[in-house]
Amino acid sequence: MSNPEFVVVWAIPTNEDMECWMMVRNSQRGWELPGGRIGVGESPDEAALRELYEETGKLGIAKALDLNLIGGGCVVLVKVDEEPIPDPWDSKDESIEEVGWCLKPPENTAWGEDEILKIRSHDWSTSISLES
Repeated sequence: MSNPEFVVVWAIPTNEDMECWMMVRNSQRGWELPGGRIGVGESPDEAALRELYEETGKLGIAKALDLNLIGGGCVVLVKVDEEPIPDPWDSKDESIEEVGWCLKPPENTAWGEDEILKIRSHDWSTSISLES
């Protein structure tokens, strides 16, 4: 496995009937998926869970990772055991203005809508499983 420089978190509710995912609104870049640099000695799934908690205040379970969805980084599928709510909430991370569950890509995204939809429609059964 190559060493990705950064991790992006695709956080979804454990209830798979809910077709939403979590995003954060960065004060500089706009809406984006949680994520960041992978620390020294940190695995991509550890970095994903740390970034998710730092940026959203939520805990999750890393289920799979994919090194082919974004250049230079990896995307980690994380399931959050919580019912999604329609209202945004605050982050303890000063660079994050709000956090929320999304049903469609929001306006003012740091990511292209195509990138988000590519991750959303990804078949995670073809990725590296993190389940034992």
